[in-house]
Amino acid sequence: MSRTRPAPLHDQIRRAIHAQIQSGELRPGDQLLTEHEYAGRFGVSLAPVRQALLDLVAAGMVIRIKGKGTFVAEGRVDTPVTLLASFTDELRSRRIPFSMTVLDQVVGPGPSHVLKALGLRPGSSVVRLRRLALVRGEPAAILDAYLDAERFGRLESMLGFEEGRSLYRTLEQMFETPVGTARSTLEVVRCDDDQADLLGVSLGAPALLVRSLTHDATGRPIESADILYRGDRFIFRIDSQR
Repeated sequence: MSRTRPAPLHDQIRRAIHAQIQSGELRPGDQLLTEHEYAGRFGVSLAPVRQALLDLVAAGMVIRIKGKGTFVAEGRVDTPVTLLASFTDELRSRRIPFSMTVLDQVVGPGPSHVLKALGLRPGSSVVRLRRLALVRGEPAAILDAYLDAERFGRLESMLGFEEGRSLYRTLEQMFETPVGTARSTLEVVRCDDDQADLLGVSLGAPALLVRSLTHDATGRPIESADILYRGDRFIFRIDSQR
């Protein structure tokens, strides 16, 4: 570190760590030193080290996992925006290592916006299936699905979602309900406390929220769903043809 250079200390530290990543000295998945260790190595206070790491996180070069440390980012998952494709089937077809953790699989009163979207009466029950997707061992997305309990109540007791069972395939095979169309919105949001804890990111970290209403082949709404993608784990590809 040079205090006589015009570049701020945090920028010099960022460049030094970035150079290690580019040269291969630090490889994807490698854990970085702690802030205190970097401060000792560079002979500086914690403030410029912390800013340098935050800059690297913002650039997508490293990721910070609560309770574990800071790691060189793995390559992002390049995924097409195919809103009717099963999340698990898409990863499986591309041989991307993943696992699923079921956080909720219950029947209960539906939130008002979900009931309205599904065309259900106030007070109606829905099946809520909430899953956390881990890609290459790291938290990557939170999947929330709500379905009419009167039609799909058996989903509450079905096994296999922990092992990556496809919800859409289950609807087709077990309920004879093929998926027809979906209308979705994409929005950049900031993670709240619960989302940040699940995704292993800082409070307020940016994420991509895809909110969808899916209909069956007859046009009847069957699923209200949210998928919250961790912003530093995915690249979204949109193919268009005129």
